[in-house]
Formats: sequence, structure tokens, C-alpha cells
Amino acid sequence: MKNKIILIGVILFLTAAVSCQHGDQQSQQRKATDSLRIVSLTPSITKQLLLLDVEDYVIGHTSYCPSDSLENSEMVASATEVNVEKIATLNPDVVLVSTLTKQQVIDNLRKLGIEVEYLDMPKSFEEICDQMITIGKIVNREDRALTIVEKQRTLVNSLQNRIPEGEKLKFFIEIGANPLYAATSESFMHDYIRFANGENIAAGLKSGTMSRESVIAKNPDVIVIVTMGLAGKEEKQIWQEYPNLNAAKKDNIFIIDPDQASSPTPVSFTNVLEKIIERVYNNQTNNN
Repeated sequence: MKNKIILIGVILFLTAAVSCQHGDQQSQQRKATDSLRIVSLTPSITKQLLLLDVEDYVIGHTSYCPSDSLENSEMVASATEVNVEKIATLNPDVVLVSTLTKQQVIDNLRKLGIEVEYLDMPKSFEEICDQMITIGKIVNREDRALTIVEKQRTLVNSLQNRIPEGEKLKFFIEIGANPLYAATSESFMHDYIRFANGENIAAGLKSGTMSRESVIAKNPDVIVIVTMGLAGKEEKQIWQEYPNLNAAKKDNIFIIDPDQASSPTPVSFTNVLEKIIERVYNNQTNNN
């Protein structure tokens, strides 16, 4: 009997100890999260950090990152140059980089003992979602990342249900005007077309470079221009001057905000997809 009492006491002690240890671990994790110091060198990564509600932990960003909500952050990089010394003085816990960051910069940061997390630029909607979850894990916001991703996947399915049955339309997504450059099947923008039940006229190209003559020969039904400012407006006017072009006939030449279309998060992807579907298929119904 005495031995049983001792055994029960030991079990209760161990249970309490494990419980306390678990609580301590959770406390330490919260503390680590609350004091996390992040530098982001890619606009799309910064946008995902904002979606995860960790903007207060971002202490460094680039000139192309959305900075309105980054009150605690300093600009540490331009489009082409990264100030490694400035990043070092900020004492970050982690620097998030992508293919936009030169390998030498990454090497220099690591030589200074700074943790660098490299994230590939996504080539599909699924890879955009996977990246969001990865970032969520890095900043201890995995549950929120999973919630966001699941909601956007559901929204994509809902948007596809709005598309009327019929022949697939041919799409040309223009992401550069000089030279003329198209979104190929190697780009996540290909999924804008795929989810809009379209056919990408640049799908088989290894390089996205196209001549205007080759675009006209393929005769797309839809031209989506992802180019900033006057260049986008000029391109739209040029395409409208070809009366035999299906996209011109159907008034299916339009400009999409490059900041949203070119710097993807799961949320911005579905926003752009919704605009494309509404613009193309509402317009098609009206023309009929």
C-alpha cells in the first residue's frame, strides 16, 4: 500500500513537472515571437508578413516593400543594392530573402553570423500558398498562415464556378513592353490563365520574349497588361489599333495593377484572378 502511495505521488509529481515544462516552453515561444526581429528583402515576403500580423517585428525592408504599416522598420535595401552593414547594426534574428537577393549578399550576411532564410520565388498558386505556410512557421504564425491559405484555395474554387461553359479563350499576359515579354508556363501568372479556364499563347516558350508579330499571329482573345504607368496605357492603345485582333474586337485588353499581380501572396493572387474573371467573362456576356 505504501509503495502504491509513493508511486502515485511520483506520477503526480512528474505530471506536474511536464505540465510546467510545457508551459515554460510555450512561454518561451511567445517571448521569442514577441521579440522576433525580422528583415525582409523581398516585397512579396513583406506583404505576407503583414498578412500574418507580425509587422511590429519587421525592423528592415526594401524601398519596394509596402512601408506604410512598418512603423518599426528601416529601409535597408533598394531595388539593386543591399546595405549589409546597416542590417548588421539592426541585430536581426532572421533575414528573409529570395532570388531577388544576390548570393554574395546572402554569403556576407551569413559570415556575420546572421540567420538567413532563403525562399524560392513561387511558380504557381500552390507554391505561393506553400511559401506562406513556410513563412508562418518561421515567425510562429503557422495556424494563421494555414487559415489564410485554406480560405484563398476555397475562393479560387468559387471563382472558377463563375466561369460559363464554352470554348477556352486564348490569353496573352504582357509583363514587359520593351522588349515585349510574356508570362510563360514557368511563371505563377500562368495560373491566372489556367484558373480562368484559358489557354496561354506563351505556354511553350522557354523565354518569355515575343515579337508583336508573333502575338498577332497567335491572335489572343484576351490581353492582360501588367506594366506600370504610361507604358501600360501606351501598350493598350497599340493593341487596340489592330482591328483584326480578337482581343481588340472583344474589348478584352486591360491593365492589371502590377504591384498586386507581380508580387504575389495567396490573397493578392485571388484578388487579381477575380478581376480577370469578372472582366473577361462579364464582358463576353455583354458582347453576346
